[in-house]
Amino acid sequence: MIIDVRCRFTGGKSADYYREQLSKNGRLHLIESLREGTEDSFFKEIEEAGITMAVSASGFNPGATLGKYNFSDRTTSNDELAEIQKRHPKKFIACGGLDVSNNFHHCLDEVLRCHYELGINVFSIEPGRAPGCYPSDESLDDLYRLLQELNCTIIIQTSGLKGGKYLNYADPHHIEIIAEKFPSLRIICAHGCYPYVREAIVMAMRRNNIWLSPEGYLWHLGHEDWLRAINKDFEGFSNKFLFGSAYPLTPVKAFVDNFKSLPFSRETLSKLLYKNALAALNINFDPDGTK
Repeated sequence: MIIDVRCRFTGGKSADYYREQLSKNGRLHLIESLREGTEDSFFKEIEEAGITMAVSASGFNPGATLGKYNFSDRTTSNDELAEIQKRHPKKFIACGGLDVSNNFHHCLDEVLRCHYELGINVFSIEPGRAPGCYPSDESLDDLYRLLQELNCTIIIQTSGLKGGKYLNYADPHHIEIIAEKFPSLRIICAHGCYPYVREAIVMAMRRNNIWLSPEGYLWHLGHEDWLRAINKDFEGFSNKFLFGSAYPLTPVKAFVDNFKSLPFSRETLSKLLYKNALAALNINFDPDGTK
């Protein structure tokens, strides 16, 4: 069983952002479902890779130029993701994309609409792209407070490479400030605060409401630190790591196979692949229907 906390829907216009990104680097041919662009092809591809449930943190915010990287707008429809979630409630989680710059929508109003009208309980933000602030900026406190009150989970883009104007955008200190202010808010750090690997690991040890999902950065600088912290279970860290593939930016089956080949015990692997995600996402059933 696998819950992929970063597995974005590849159908229709919602996936145009990812088609553009993969076309730029010549990798579009690697993702069959992205080329086909249908709901059936999406589920077929991830199920063949062994993914039980996909969390589609697709994003909804203006683009930005960060260092040498130029990113276009992300405009994945929260309504479309919610409809897919209704059709596949044990296979798909709609992650509401929030524009904290309030350009595409009023962020707090969109949270309430998505939560009460669309049944969305997981949300994602990329504040380093728009409006261009750190995750701990006080202008975001009303959002975090509302999500805590609604008992929702927030996924925050925390990449130092592509997350904000400066590298220190990814400093885990920003996330820990949020965790201290809002101790009941479940926080998932997408990209695992790379390259602040050790600091992020220790932060997650200290805080009950923080989980880390490094995705492909697991194999970048700090790879040995991730493995050691998990296998030694420092301060219970094996409970704080989440499996995420960043699909469709990478072929999902190869990612799953590579992850399973890492030296984890069977018990630990089950935590990483799905058990930890049940807590982070507040899922009260096993996706295979056993309870």
